Amino acid sequence: MSETIQQDEIKQKSMLRLIFTHEDGGVLIGKNGRHITKLKESTSASWFVSRSSDGADRLVVLRGSIEELSNAVFALAQHLGEQADQSRLSESSTQFPTLRFLFPTKCIGSILGLGGANIAKIRADLDVSWLHVFHNAIPFSSERIVEVSGSEASLQAVTSWLLQTTMPELVDLQQTSTVYCPTKNGLRQMQLQERQRASCDQHSRHTSSSVVQFDKERLSRKRSHSSLEVDSYRPTAVHRDADRKRPRRSSDNSSTRSTKHHSPSTRPERYVHSPRHSYTDSNRHVSSEQQEKLVVPDSIAGRLIGRSGNHLSSLKERSGAQIELSPRVPNMQDRVVTVSGRPSQVSSACKLIRDSIRSFEDLET
Repeated sequence: MSETIQQDEIKQKSMLRLIFTHEDGGVLIGKNGRHITKLKESTSASWFVSRSSDGADRLVVLRGSIEELSNAVFALAQHLGEQADQSRLSESSTQFPTLRFLFPTKCIGSILGLGGANIAKIRADLDVSWLHVFHNAIPFSSERIVEVSGSEASLQAVTSWLLQTTMPELVDLQQTSTVYCPTKNGLRQMQLQERQRASCDQHSRHTSSSVVQFDKERLSRKRSHSSLEVDSYRPTAVHRDADRKRPRRSSDNSSTRSTKHHSPSTRPERYVHSPRHSYTDSNRHVSSEQQEKLVVPDSIAGRLIGRSGNHLSSLKERSGAQIELSPRVPNMQDRVVTVSGRPSQVSSACKLIRDSIRSFEDLET
């Protein structure tokens, strides 16, 4: 009975987040909301499309059961395929539409599997033309992009597999993790960074293979030289002079030989102790520090600071972490809270900040 109730709760709380560029918003919404209305009517899932201002990215949030969400993705992929020839979508030049899902970073391990085994298996089993997980999380968030390209049926199957693989941890992580707030050209910058990283990795692999090949050739040349000309050595005049012993002199006596000692101040440079290479407690303390950033509405930032900074000082004392707020910027609705310290202090401070924000929002409602 309890398992049935838990499954029903998961079906009601399942949420799927997708990210699109600002230019793709017109194709998703349509004139006077015609396209999004059609998608809502054709599926039983709940649809939400974020507003885009100043060229910010679009977020599509779907809610419903796993079956409802996979059917909604099928309808979305079918719609993008129909509009590809008449729109400015970046995926219009490809054979299949491309969707980009947002998942918390802690769910990525379940998606990748051991050594990326799940990715290779899904590509083969579900006939997906492209399945890629971005290496880094989106700045100022704890979400990573999962990029999938394929037919409508394959995208539907991949969506169902992603949700089943990450459930039920996905529900809790979506409520506690820092989600991505749309920014101007945020998706395009992430794509550019991912392409640059891929090109750097390819270059490093090519360089390492070239070095290995060069070492092998040099080793083979050394072996062939030593095996063919092992008896070809003939001492020259220089060699004979070097091998000839120098006559012993009276100054070479150990009793009269002077030994040069270096004081610590005049010690040669190669023996000077370098603190840069020493491992001290301070270095160990620096390496153990952690930093996390949270995005809070500007309307709540004042309450989070408190009168004369009392509330912010209380959060610092209770958690032991350093908490700083970014300065107010005109025409910006959010502010960034930077939390730094040991992992336990950062976790405690983030929990206190989230609890404070929830209490402030409850007072407003």
